[in-house]
Amino acid sequence: MTDVDAVVLSACVQLPSLAAVPQVEARLRRPVLTAATATVHQLLTNLGVEPYVPDAGRLLAGSAPR
Repeated sequence: MTDVDAVVLSACVQLPSLAAVPQVEARLRRPVLTAATATVHQLLTNLGVEPYVPDAGRLLAGSAPR
């Protein structure tokens, strides 16, 4: 899988799916997005809060390099 920039996991907005995101990222070595991570990122960003949620994948890793 060398020709993709990211992977989208279809998990609706089920927050329990967050635990799978870092596991899939580690296995595929690509950023992984879900509806939950995208929604949380957008909400926090719009509120002016750093999008940091521990163990929820690269998108929600805050200011850490992605």
